[in-house]
Amino acid sequence: MTRDTVCRIAAFSGYTGDKFSALKEQAEGSRAPILFGDYLAEMNIAWQALAIKADPTSGYEAIFLQHLRTAAKTIAKNKQKVLTNAGALNPKGLAEAVAALLKEEGVSLKVAYVQGDNILSRLPELAAAGETFHHLESDDRHLRDWKLKDRILSANAYVGARGVRAALEAGADVVITGRVTDASPVIAAAAWWHGWGWDEYDKLAGGLLAGHCIECGAYVTGGNSSGFLAYKDEYYDIVMGIAEIEASGEFVITKQPPRPGQWNGVVNDVTVRSQILYEIQGNVYLNPDVQALLDTMSVRNEGVDRVRVAGVRGIAPPETTKIAICAMAGYQAEAVVYACGLDVEEKFDTLKLQITHSLGGADAIKARFTTFDMTQYGVAAKDAETEAASTAMLRIFAQAEDLDAFGPARSLKTMINPEGLGHFPGFHFPLTFGNMTPVPYIEYWPGRVRQAHLPLTVGFVGSSDTLTVPAVGSDKTLPVQKSDDYEPARALVASEWGSTTRGPIGLIVHARSGDKGGNANVGFFVRHEDEYPWLQALLSKPELIRLMGKEYVGNRIERVELPGLKAVHFVIHDYLGKGVSSTWRLDSLAKGVAEYLRSKYVDLPDRFLVRGKIW
Repeated sequence: MTRDTVCRIAAFSGYTGDKFSALKEQAEGSRAPILFGDYLAEMNIAWQALAIKADPTSGYEAIFLQHLRTAAKTIAKNKQKVLTNAGALNPKGLAEAVAALLKEEGVSLKVAYVQGDNILSRLPELAAAGETFHHLESDDRHLRDWKLKDRILSANAYVGARGVRAALEAGADVVITGRVTDASPVIAAAAWWHGWGWDEYDKLAGGLLAGHCIECGAYVTGGNSSGFLAYKDEYYDIVMGIAEIEASGEFVITKQPPRPGQWNGVVNDVTVRSQILYEIQGNVYLNPDVQALLDTMSVRNEGVDRVRVAGVRGIAPPETTKIAICAMAGYQAEAVVYACGLDVEEKFDTLKLQITHSLGGADAIKARFTTFDMTQYGVAAKDAETEAASTAMLRIFAQAEDLDAFGPARSLKTMINPEGLGHFPGFHFPLTFGNMTPVPYIEYWPGRVRQAHLPLTVGFVGSSDTLTVPAVGSDKTLPVQKSDDYEPARALVASEWGSTTRGPIGLIVHARSGDKGGNANVGFFVRHEDEYPWLQALLSKPELIRLMGKEYVGNRIERVELPGLKAVHFVIHDYLGKGVSSTWRLDSLAKGVAEYLRSKYVDLPDRFLVRGKIW
């Protein structure tokens, strides 16, 4: 095939069940020869671990089949490649289902699947070879000490791009993987397209960041952006991002042009910087194929809906890669109760007292449940115009190792109103009780495994041919490069910035947050170069702790500055407890952390405020 000088890759999914029309839209309008869909997260790997236990033929993201059906004929006509990790715990099963669907549609495409990430059956063998699967957060915490080690349901290593590239080199049109890292299919496509060597680390690092930019679909085209107010009256029909990756590793993020009469998102330096800051570890972004160093990167607008990212450097990949080990932890349920009008906090305090008393007191609750949380969400407005505005909710969330903890009814329904009609004035709750019935939940162990132990295979539906992809040799890796962690070089001197006005930091500062295992990350960035020294000096670790308020419970915090993004980035350790799949937090993915912190008050320089609030 004759190839353009850039490798153009269009995203069509940022998570399972994402925008239904995206694959069809990108197949028809992106002009991209490669279509990429990210379907996996810690959360749905855990769900699939439960699903495959009940049905060994399941374990993949079946919604992909519905997406593909809408676009199969167009993909075949345009000779586009489709890359996705929707195979989850059963990539072969999904590949076979894809081949059957294509046959129904009268389409002939070569379907490949990559295996080797699923190492559940290999755990004893790998342990005998010296693997301790020690925790990502500590070299002293080993899997053998995990209390759930005998309840493991799945174990998947986060593998890299080599299997996908091998499939493309063998002529595959559709490549289904399991738990590759989110950006790995993009790295694979760019490396295949441009013929990169596995030791061309700066180029691979550029491919990694390009993949990171588009892996969340519409996040790079305006979704989840703190600049959403500029588009709030037409915030719909958002198309997903496109990466144009050059042979040098530099890339441009763009999107399809607007359709007549419709707004379909935006690509600018704010949306791109936001996505780069989403779910990173710090100034080092780890991947099985390369460790990307972000200190020298730059992001600049290059035209309407075109943003260039350059200056990403890379070093050899890490010796180890992440492994997600999921185990059956028990059962969980939740309920909400509403109060409105006057004395809302006192009303909820009364209910908490009743619930605690009915369960035998705080010590009895602690013995019965592994988690039992009662948290108020929202504040009732004073002199409100509507009952809705004067209403807040109490969320009751419980986890236990066995169903008996939830009583004979095995439900929270009776627990949340133990006194029957002896409740506070205005007590009410939804008349749907589904979430009150306990369901199984997963806890996961984020460990590490040596890449040298992870060879991959590539199979093809309808063929006995199998490709073996060698593991990354230990002579080709380096120890994990730790992100830097430091305080500002200069303390904040208030007088240096002239007069100030007290107000929410988010009036002039963007932010983006997300989950990294049990941790939360949050990156703050400003619009103008002269605002950056102020942000650097303001956002020390003690200031972040002050902004966190009561959310800070002694968490370890890491801080780094990213000048090319005009950003200060933090990792807040253990914010989500043991991770997304088992956290008690309503904001289970830590997406709201940034917006909570943007609402907190600081002294804002008037010289920046006169430029107007973020819009």
